[in-house]
Amino acid sequence: MQSVAFVARLPSTCPGTLVQASFEVRKDFDGSFAYPLVWWFPPDGRELLFTAGWEGDGELRCWDAATGRVSLEFDVPGDNLIVHNGALAPLPGGRLVLATSDPDGLHRWDVHTGQLLGRVSDTTMWQVATTTPKSGRTVFAGAGIDGNLHWWDAATGEPVGTPWKCHHGYVMTVTGVTLPDGTPLLVTGGEDGTVCRWHAESGKPVGEPLPVSPGGRVCVVAACGLPDGRVLLVAHDDKRALFRWDAATGEPIGPPVPTGDWWPDTIAVVPVEGMPRVVVGCDDDTVRQWNALTGEQLTATYPGMAVAVAALPDGGALIATGSRDGTLVLDRLTA
Repeated sequence: MQSVAFVARLPSTCPGTLVQASFEVRKDFDGSFAYPLVWWFPPDGRELLFTAGWEGDGELRCWDAATGRVSLEFDVPGDNLIVHNGALAPLPGGRLVLATSDPDGLHRWDVHTGQLLGRVSDTTMWQVATTTPKSGRTVFAGAGIDGNLHWWDAATGEPVGTPWKCHHGYVMTVTGVTLPDGTPLLVTGGEDGTVCRWHAESGKPVGEPLPVSPGGRVCVVAACGLPDGRVLLVAHDDKRALFRWDAATGEPIGPPVPTGDWWPDTIAVVPVEGMPRVVVGCDDDTVRQWNALTGEQLTATYPGMAVAVAALPDGGALIATGSRDGTLVLDRLTA
């Protein structure tokens, strides 16, 4: 078992909150590592953080943030689980299922017991997201190496319909978005350098593909609400630039924002006291922040290469970062 240190104790939070952050697995880590995957605040008032371990070490855990102790070790078969990202699906009857994307496909886990519910695909999945269309059926959407978006019933693991062809080359990233009018979208980013919006029920494209840097690939997409009611869509490409759009119209929100010489290993976007903030974990083991509207880089940094954030009802946000040496840093973001 890895030695993982906890730094800081979180304040009490609001029950029932669900957020996720994606990350890109790299192959040059040189020590113990804990990747923050997903925050979950259940109705009993606990603050839980799900993490994956070193690439291929087979560790998947749930931490109690108040105590800094592992509350659940997942039943990982073997020792070669390589997790790309994770997503949670709350289901009727109090069930909670965690899906993880990896080179072997997509795995589903019972969060209450840690039991593996099964592998539901043999196609490499770069990322997974949760969406609940207006039909009410909660599904996992997986970004496939085959250029398709794959669907599974979160409760049963059964495939839902046929995969959607989304991009030329890999589908690198996927996230769920709900527009101001209630329309559910899935947003994908591809190896072909475009961000595409899809109606989550019909599968029809919404607007034109949104390009990133010429010759670039889309690493991660994320979204959050704006004070004026719009939804901000953010993408980071492998040319080290951030792109911002209105998720409904596709109109750019400001010019591309260069993020420096550091490779982005993780990215998340979260509103902090009304203003959206982009948080990027970089390969120099530093987490940096930008004002998502102005593109201004903020001075506050954290140690770490992997990051997960959680919006709070009082306007603040929580952050968890994971460092090369296995340290998890938990803190509250304020303006």
